[in-house]
Amino acid sequence: MSDTLECVVSSNTASAAERPTRRRFAVLGAASAVVAGLATVLKASPAVADCQGSPCCSLALCKQCSYAVSKDRFTCPTDYKRTYWTCTSGSRTYGCGECTTGANCWNGTFYCSIWYAW
Repeated sequence: MSDTLECVVSSNTASAAERPTRRRFAVLGAASAVVAGLATVLKASPAVADCQGSPCCSLALCKQCSYAVSKDRFTCPTDYKRTYWTCTSGSRTYGCGECTTGANCWNGTFYCSIWYAW
């Protein structure tokens, strides 16, 4: 039997003193839009994030996890946790998963990796 861990990054709410003013937020948002637009225009070709060819998962291993029926039902061996998360590339959302001994998705000994389109 393997445990399952969903990788979610928690966000803390800033106090009123830490929150930026509306003007700073608007300037920051405009600057971010310009940078994102330039990055899109200057991007020569789509980058392959990992050796399995996933568009955005950044998987740890080339070895694909075993699965039953569909890839989102991948299985892990004893003593490994089933970890999963999602990422978006363009307008598509992808599921990403790995089997690890770590306490979260970013550490531990990895056994296999997998990705799938939703």
